[in-house]
Amino acid sequence: MSFLDRFSVLLLDMNGTFVFGHDRLGPEEDFFATYVREGGRHLDREGVAAILTITIDELWRAYEDPARVDDFPSVAETLRRLDRGMSHTDYTILESVVAFHELGSVPPLHEQFLRELATTHTLGIVSNLWSRPDRWISAFQKAGLLALFKTLVFSSRDRSIKPSKRLFQEALAAVPHDASVLFVGDSLERDIIPAKHLGLATAWIAPQGSAASAADVVVESLLDLKQIGTAPH
Repeated sequence: MSFLDRFSVLLLDMNGTFVFGHDRLGPEEDFFATYVREGGRHLDREGVAAILTITIDELWRAYEDPARVDDFPSVAETLRRLDRGMSHTDYTILESVVAFHELGSVPPLHEQFLRELATTHTLGIVSNLWSRPDRWISAFQKAGLLALFKTLVFSSRDRSIKPSKRLFQEALAAVPHDASVLFVGDSLERDIIPAKHLGLATAWIAPQGSAASAADVVVESLLDLKQIGTAPH
């Protein structure tokens, strides 16, 4: 029996776990080009850069504030707080720009592994997102991955972000109460520790040599889980 065979349910973090190339939100990004591609016409390059830089900085500050884990602002809320006198259309387009740059992709080998896992396990996602999850759902549907997941818990549907226990509890409510559950994620603080506090088994995706008492196993990649036996080191 392999390590994964011990579990009937796998709850997965998303970004850095099986989605990569995400959070392209730094100053080197061409937000204006995305704004134009999304249909923007009224703001100039400097205006788009200034508004989104302030918005993203505010979101990062909230994200790093432990007091905000159950009071995290939406992208739309943060944009509108700037009160730049923009039209409703421009607010909506700038919200889409942030979502476009937050979105990543699933590499082919990870896609294949998820399909394999779905034949033997119930899969779910518990992920922090700033933007509304529409783009991610659409991307998963287009890739034929959406049906693999029994439950999708995205923080941007409410005001809580991991490590808040609310997201984990929402996912657990969608699976049988007696299921054996493994939580897999790449953040010790936001994934592994809170999952362990709720009594879940945990697999931490981390650089080689990493160790933490909250992690039952440590692997460098989600793909490595299929190689682990029943007595991992």
